[in-house]
Amino acid sequence: MEIKILSIEIIKPSSPTPAHLRNHKPFLPSDVGFGDFMPAPIIYFYSAQSKDAMKISSHLKMSLSKTLTYYYPFAGQVKDGVFDCNDHGAIFIETQVVGDQMSKLVQKRDNNLFKQLLPLKGNTQEISTTYSKANLVVQINYFSCGGIAITICYNHILVDGTTAAYFVKSWAEIAHGANGIKDVVVDCSSIYTPYDAHASVISLYEQNPWDYSPTELVGKHFIFDGGKIAALREKIGSGPYLNHLTRFEAIAAFISGVLIKNADRGTHEFTSKQIAAVIAINLRNKVNPPLPPQTLGCLVTTAIAKLPINEEIDYNYIAAEVHKAVKNVVDQYKNNMHVDGLVKGLENSAVIHFSDISRMPFYEADFGWGKPILVSLVSLNVKAGCLLPTSDGVGVEAFIVLTKEEIAKFEQDPEFLSYAKPFVSKRAKL
Repeated sequence: MEIKILSIEIIKPSSPTPAHLRNHKPFLPSDVGFGDFMPAPIIYFYSAQSKDAMKISSHLKMSLSKTLTYYYPFAGQVKDGVFDCNDHGAIFIETQVVGDQMSKLVQKRDNNLFKQLLPLKGNTQEISTTYSKANLVVQINYFSCGGIAITICYNHILVDGTTAAYFVKSWAEIAHGANGIKDVVVDCSSIYTPYDAHASVISLYEQNPWDYSPTELVGKHFIFDGGKIAALREKIGSGPYLNHLTRFEAIAAFISGVLIKNADRGTHEFTSKQIAAVIAINLRNKVNPPLPPQTLGCLVTTAIAKLPINEEIDYNYIAAEVHKAVKNVVDQYKNNMHVDGLVKGLENSAVIHFSDISRMPFYEADFGWGKPILVSLVSLNVKAGCLLPTSDGVGVEAFIVLTKEEIAKFEQDPEFLSYAKPFVSKRAKL
């Protein structure tokens, strides 16, 4: 797949940011270090458009400019180790995809192909010299079939996936004719004091979202429909350790158990006899008082469930350990936004990261030409299980990143396939 860059521009907010809002401190839980953050690019795929590409381009730029007035830290830069909301602007890139129809990408859901739609592929010199301090990079990929893929890369120290989802939804609402955006909370220092980090914040470029190095990890999509999720919760929830669990706890425990069951005990990674499930927790509705879902920031922390690699798999026990790890962290954060030393003891563990953004409004992002036909993450070079919404809003699409050999075992495991089905290509309506 060949990507031709058509233009690179800087989009500034339509209204200047007041001087007293210039210095933005990251709202970062204290148990999470800056070195723990890696960007998770998001791609929105839209069906073929009848509108002229120039009109679409102008429409997106104008609406983005208006949106940045509300989400002004996105238009700032990293300067001298802090976020300077100086209205420098977001980076807006437009490309033409040559030789590939978007339907192939949507049908295959191939993470390696998705990587090619990330900003400025291979052009690291231009990034480092010109755009290295930006907090937001947007790339609009035009396909010859008329389809559009919008890629979002953001500074993960500044915001998390929840903020990114609401930002794109807000951008789409303004593009669709909304006069403004309600309920965006940028500064919540009156409720919680922003974390005063010992280290300077780092830029999006330093987080290296443009890492195209070869990796042994592959990402695959598996669908859990609503009925299978209910059956899985009943199966895993029937046991002595835990009798009521969320859908996230059920799916995370199930994926962990299948990974343990199929683990090659002879490999170096599994000599520790333990898997550490590192679970991302959205703190907005966990703290006291709770924060609105539109609160801007990286409002996540992590819980660690340490799972023994036993010969016999007890999913109820695994679910209970996941539940206990999350509850322990949430209880500590209810009255204290800064808790130290929660992430420890991973040195001798096989690690898999879990996150749940399946209730985020990704599929509500209608720019005036319909909702996306697919929203996907682009995988990082870590083992992970991320729960995404399905386009119908009922099921869950699990994006699982493991080694090729491990993924193959998932695809051949009868128990796993009785609840989850690999994504099967259907001819996308483009």
